[in-house]
Amino acid sequence: MPEKKDFKYYILIIIVASLLFIPNIGNVHLFDWDEINFAEAAREMIVTGDYLTVRIDYQPFSEKPPLFIWFQAISMNIFGVNEFAARLPNALIGIVSLIFIFNISRKIFDEKFGLLWVVTYLGSILPHFYFKSGIIDPLFNLFIFTGVYFIYRHFSDNPEFSNARKIDKTLVISGLMISLAVLTKGPVGLLLPALCVLAFWFLGRKKLKFPFLKLVVLSIISMTPFLVWKIVVILYTADHQSLIEFILYQIRLLTTADAGHGGPFYYHFVILMIGCFPASIFALRSFKLQLEDNFKQSSFKLWNIILLSVVLIVFSIVETKIVHYSSLAYFPITFLGAYFAYSLIYRNNSWKTSTNWLIGIFGLIIASLFIIIPFVFKNVSSVLPYIKDKLTLELLKTNVYWSGYEALVGVAFLLILIDSMIHFYKKQHLQGYLVLFFGTAITLFLFMTIFVPKIEPYTQGATVEFYEKLSTQNVYFEAVGYKSYAPYFYGKMKLENSDLTIERRFHQKRSDWILTGVIDKPAYFSAKITSVDGIKKDYPDLIELYRKNGFVFFIRMPITAIAN
Repeated sequence: MPEKKDFKYYILIIIVASLLFIPNIGNVHLFDWDEINFAEAAREMIVTGDYLTVRIDYQPFSEKPPLFIWFQAISMNIFGVNEFAARLPNALIGIVSLIFIFNISRKIFDEKFGLLWVVTYLGSILPHFYFKSGIIDPLFNLFIFTGVYFIYRHFSDNPEFSNARKIDKTLVISGLMISLAVLTKGPVGLLLPALCVLAFWFLGRKKLKFPFLKLVVLSIISMTPFLVWKIVVILYTADHQSLIEFILYQIRLLTTADAGHGGPFYYHFVILMIGCFPASIFALRSFKLQLEDNFKQSSFKLWNIILLSVVLIVFSIVETKIVHYSSLAYFPITFLGAYFAYSLIYRNNSWKTSTNWLIGIFGLIIASLFIIIPFVFKNVSSVLPYIKDKLTLELLKTNVYWSGYEALVGVAFLLILIDSMIHFYKKQHLQGYLVLFFGTAITLFLFMTIFVPKIEPYTQGATVEFYEKLSTQNVYFEAVGYKSYAPYFYGKMKLENSDLTIERRFHQKRSDWILTGVIDKPAYFSAKITSVDGIKKDYPDLIELYRKNGFVFFIRMPITAIAN
């Protein structure tokens, strides 16, 4: 139990995190695909009243387990089906995550380290940003990291049992935490911690016996809730293919560049280096052996390095390359960044000029982007002649007001960067660290508040607007020529208009039937401008309504309406 003097730190963390994570999370539409995908699954749970089955378009969706979607459904039942409710679970998960890392830090190191780690996480780009999103990964990552922490406890609390078959409560708790990760995103929630255990054994194989029994126990505890849920779903829905489809989906993610998300082997190295700035710069200096560390501290550092290595290796091998796949690395990277800062501030470790240069170079690039972006969009007409891609050209023509004052966010960040570097130069390391990371956190908050609502219309504003207008009408609608979940969530797809119902009534997929079949009410379609010629050729019954921001919108009238 934390001491009374520590409660002020927990209250401070809750207040600061709440102020940074919760305000304005509902001021931007959910982004295709992942945010809308998960929110739509939660919406369909509410519409059907069936919270057991994950559905998209009211058909079983075998790609994801239900835990995070349950959280979203609870939030939507309280706050309504909207962006705020879809993103609120992650804001709360962010607060819990910061409390957790402070709590374990004060046990392994002290309160100073815990506060440094919290500030490091708050003030790093992607770690901060993901707690304001509506995707699965923050919850998934918290459960895995908690599971790895208790595995670390299992091996470090009683070193004399490390080589024995003893199964204690820390291993059981780890299994329970990992089981929740599996119930959030699937068996990869077990794969990553299991690989960490194998890596730990391999590094100490001369002293450690192979932990076969421990891995078996961990696997049984971790997989049981997921398998029970799957069996219940199969019995409830009589859908015997769902488990097979889920397994095939996991294999496809590992072996193919799913949905076109490919990339080079070093993809995640670059993403984490840039995306975890400034923590990533400090983490580079953290690998040096610290004689001041006791056994538990050095062991915890080792487990973080192992976890970071496993994430980088696994997702560099995996063919599908998506930014959030390596987001579990945010925990070890921010830990290592805080570890170096702690050694620098409280253990009198040396500061290298190269660190200052790296902070300056990366920070200057980011500040420059914040300054340049508003003026590029404000004067976009001068850029258009150089754009060759037709879709990009049309997207950039989107009518969004940029005053130019948005660049002040970049100017403020530049001043923060300069101030922090002056502190580092004067060897005022604590002041420099706090200025840099708190300044970055505030900059990210302003970016999400000022920039993102202006950028979002370029990407999907026209389609979301189109389907929102159709949401109150009794019509069919569909995206043609590209994949999107926006029609389902923002069009508030009704069960009677879903693919499931259409297939039962007409023995044909909705997308095929409303394009070519004898429909009983109007059908509306959105398509990207790059595919419009082919769509008009293949489906001559479609009547173009209008074009906007790189998209073309159509209607297909029922036969009786045309005859009249």
